[in-house]
Amino acid sequence: MADQVNASFLLPGPPATHVAAWRSAPPPFLDDYKRVDESYESLVYESDVTTTFMKWAMFGMGKTIYRLSFTFRDADGAATQVGVLGQANEDTVKAMSQWAAANAPG
Repeated sequence: MADQVNASFLLPGPPATHVAAWRSAPPPFLDDYKRVDESYESLVYESDVTTTFMKWAMFGMGKTIYRLSFTFRDADGAATQVGVLGQANEDTVKAMSQWAAANAPG
């Protein structure tokens, strides 16, 4: 079962900078995800996490997709608040938390 993610963290600098940076090179915790949608303030990534057993049991017809949506909004002019909503496995959530802590303003 997917871990439900509903979190937020701060990054230094304006939102547009982070959206552009993540479009060209997403953070390492998104290595198993690919960008599937975007807007001026959000990016959406998906990962196919279907196990081999499920592919076999469903005759290749079923998929398990985890989706993470990131929204980038201005936080007091000096930072960006990143809101995260979706599903991810525990390792991805842990890596995201560590990455966010390492890149926090301060």
